[in-house]
Amino acid sequence: MMTSLVSSRLRTHRPLRLIVGLAFTAFAVLACSSSDDGSGGPSDSASTTGGTTSGLTAASTGSSNSTTAGMTANTTASSSGNAVTTTGTAGIQSASSSSTGDAGGATATATDTTGSNSVGGASSTGATTETATSSSTATAAGGTGAGGSGGGDTEGRSAGCDKAPGISSDQYNNGQPISIMAAGKQRRYILSVPENYDNTRAYRFVIAYHQLNGNDRQMYANDYYHLLPLSDDSTIFVAPNGQANGSPCTGMGDGGESNCGWSNSGGEDIALADAVVAEIKENFCIDTNRIFATGWSFGGSMSYQTACERPLGQENGFLRAIAIYSGSQLSGNCTPSQPVAYYASHGTSDSVLCYDNMSSGCQVGNGVQLFQNFAQANGCTYQTPTKVTNGNHMCTELSGCADGYPAKFCSHSGDHTPDPSDGGPSWQYQDVWDFFSQF
Repeated sequence: MMTSLVSSRLRTHRPLRLIVGLAFTAFAVLACSSSDDGSGGPSDSASTTGGTTSGLTAASTGSSNSTTAGMTANTTASSSGNAVTTTGTAGIQSASSSSTGDAGGATATATDTTGSNSVGGASSTGATTETATSSSTATAAGGTGAGGSGGGDTEGRSAGCDKAPGISSDQYNNGQPISIMAAGKQRRYILSVPENYDNTRAYRFVIAYHQLNGNDRQMYANDYYHLLPLSDDSTIFVAPNGQANGSPCTGMGDGGESNCGWSNSGGEDIALADAVVAEIKENFCIDTNRIFATGWSFGGSMSYQTACERPLGQENGFLRAIAIYSGSQLSGNCTPSQPVAYYASHGTSDSVLCYDNMSSGCQVGNGVQLFQNFAQANGCTYQTPTKVTNGNHMCTELSGCADGYPAKFCSHSGDHTPDPSDGGPSWQYQDVWDFFSQF
């Protein structure tokens, strides 16, 4: 087993503009599997106040550049009989970086500010037509890939419907952890329930996994990757808490906890997910056909592992869809065989978890490969997603997927972040909420 230790620090705000500050420190990397009892994987830490600032510590060298670009063009691509339609947003990118470092401490600081960006081009054979618009989407033809149907679209009602919750109201909506036993260990999670909760109504349920060096309190502080404000009292949210070096994390700071992550040693973190889902379903009215997971970095890894091991429709399964940001496979080696609606975003400049097998300057992983794995499980007609190296983000939605099991991948030119931006507020929060709420 390869051993590594990566540390990065991300401070997340609700942005009017994305400002990314990167602090780089070079040291060894650990890629961990489900048998690891250490933290392994990338290290990230987030707290929320208001704009978006992210700092990242990783093996790297500083660079300085500035780019301006604008593009308006039309492209329609056809490759091996699969047509591709691509739309993006034309604009201007400006970036500036400064770095300082010393050889002894391998320490560097960098600042990168990105404005509105230009359209990235898609590469394929055949005639092309590309149109700049206010959004970015690439759709592979060959069938219908829309979600919202299939996968148990009828409402499922949990045991907690039509009765008073067994969890008292002073235990949720306040950022205080709730204790729970899982795999023989005392673990915890934080719970948020709509203020106007009605036990006769079945609610969506979202599990938000924190990043390495994060914790459940951070997830509560940043509104569960900013999805809670978009949910319009339709959803119950939980943030489970990870482990560090094989022991449950216990820190109470909003700034996270060192090495706290999701190595899933012996399946203990899947056991926590099982316990949390069972407890919430027993105590609250949950639509059992609309349970979702989301996470960034190590949290994305745990979302992937949970979807692979607990897909809705399988015995003991419950996940209908997931959304992962800058993900990798660090919480086990499961290969998906059952469909789960899949959303992913990844930066082509990610210096922690690799975007694809052509990436350099990153440490471990292959975000595009994870997308391909679930594309296959979902029965989609696979096509490599449009890769953006500069300019605005572009999303590829595969077609031919099993009814109600879409697969969507959004490429952006940024680094390791859960808050990608084209120069203004992050486009991702609403995009993810729209993806979940189609079901």
